[in-house]
Amino acid sequence: MTADPAAHGVAGPASGPATLAEPAFPAEEYAQRLFTTRAAMERRGFDALLVTAPEDIHYLCGLDHQGHFALTALLVPLYGRPVLLERAMETPTALAQTHGVAHHGYDDAGDPADALLEALTPLLPDAPVVGYQADSLSLPPTAWDRLRTSAGILWTDCQDLLGGQRAVHTPREITRVREAARLSDTAMTAGLDAARAGAGEHEIAAAVYAAMLTAGGDLPAFAPLVRDTGRLDREHLTWSRRRLGPGDGVFLELSAARGRYHAPLARLRPAPGSGAPEGGRAAETSRAAMDALCAALRPGATAERVFHTWRAVIERATGIPYERHHCGYLVGIGFPPGWMGGTRTLRPGNTMELRAGMTFHIQSWLLDTPLGTYAFSDTALVTEDGCEVLTRTPHPE
Repeated sequence: MTADPAAHGVAGPASGPATLAEPAFPAEEYAQRLFTTRAAMERRGFDALLVTAPEDIHYLCGLDHQGHFALTALLVPLYGRPVLLERAMETPTALAQTHGVAHHGYDDAGDPADALLEALTPLLPDAPVVGYQADSLSLPPTAWDRLRTSAGILWTDCQDLLGGQRAVHTPREITRVREAARLSDTAMTAGLDAARAGAGEHEIAAAVYAAMLTAGGDLPAFAPLVRDTGRLDREHLTWSRRRLGPGDGVFLELSAARGRYHAPLARLRPAPGSGAPEGGRAAETSRAAMDALCAALRPGATAERVFHTWRAVIERATGIPYERHHCGYLVGIGFPPGWMGGTRTLRPGNTMELRAGMTFHIQSWLLDTPLGTYAFSDTALVTEDGCEVLTRTPHPE
């Protein structure tokens, strides 16, 4: 392959009535991403990719809208200009936002799978091998049934190809995550300030949104999680109209967004009067385990080694085995329904090797241990010689 990214169809922005607005990246960023993707395609024998995960479409061309409830796909041939397949009414948005792609719209009366094959077929050689994202939530089964029975195409899962590439951020992306972290800290501070006795959980969430958006944040991919500490084990439960009582603790987990880049964190304010030895020991152990996690989060470590390092601190403190599904996951570009944009977690059995430029939502949860219950999280960047915690909200007492 030629070493010139511009020779692969991304020399400049797509034609259209508007230019790309900040916080998207300049054309050369997308050119390099596409060049790297095609080098990986060539090594693995792919003639084209069918990209349907919104995070990966955004990564490769900059599309940032809420229209992914209708089939949207980026068709990436090994050579030539990529084609963005979109619902026809979304074309003006796509023209304004994207770099270096052609556009193929379909109307609401048509079959999106037929439109996709119509756009894809001219890009392919004879007997092509086409990668598709088997884990994508944005490839409807009805469309996939139509595609996989199309004659002459060998479909092969390519999920790891883009997921592995997107996991390591460029300097411009790291700047976005840092900006998201500052916004997340602003939102968390506002939420904790609002979380007083008598406050409704919905009012706390309103304070979070008001702070992050007023400070310049963009639409986050996931709603803030707000609940009293009596329901801490109900993960992914967000606010209700319940009001905090004088004896309630509160747990907040949230992420602001800069562009589509996220930096989540969580904080727990213990219930008043819970500073007994049990509650204090849980918090102390949770924070010590997080310190060990951060020390292990460095290039060359494996995801499972980081997990075992974290869990070992808890087990030494409690004296018993501790079961937890993970202690963090990769984070960066995120679209609804989640800010993680993938499934690569710090967990047992995951041999993924950490590299500088990865960002993780790192978590230290103790649930129902002999020491008590405590939980918090932060976003951390893997650096060349260790890690840097990007979210900095102090722990409430």
